[in-house]
Amino acid sequence: MILTIYMGMFLVLACIDMGIKQYIEDTVEGDEERETMISGVVLRKVYNKGFAFNLLERAPGIIRKSSVCAAAGILLYDCWLFSRKKRAVGKLGMTLVSAGAASNLYDRLFRKKVVDYIGIRSEKKRLSDLTANLADIYITAGAVLTVLSRMAHKKRRVKEK
Repeated sequence: MILTIYMGMFLVLACIDMGIKQYIEDTVEGDEERETMISGVVLRKVYNKGFAFNLLERAPGIIRKSSVCAAAGILLYDCWLFSRKKRAVGKLGMTLVSAGAASNLYDRLFRKKVVDYIGIRSEKKRLSDLTANLADIYITAGAVLTVLSRMAHKKRRVKEK
């Protein structure tokens, strides 16, 4: 039953990001910025052909292959983690990581680029140049939750000894 909840959450999160990416693709022009309800946050369409900050953008084969390998590693870790009892925070974290990774992997395999759309309007150029997507936020938040969960689990094991 609990596994079904995590799987449902995974599907909903991945589909939300993929749906927004498609909406951005269909409706936002290349240099257009749209205001959001959050002050300083804008919608824009930016393509990322590499990893974070377009790292290795000129090596699409490496990007795709390493993305598939990373997704396989995440899947293996998920199988191990979800076979364990408890660890709800770690499972939530990996659900977020998996949803984000799946959405970005879909982009890399089928669009040949990741669609980023969440931008920040700032007087600082470096900050204004940053653009991400929900998948990136899922991955970051999920990684933090997973690390915190692992740290707490290790602390508990030390106390038990």
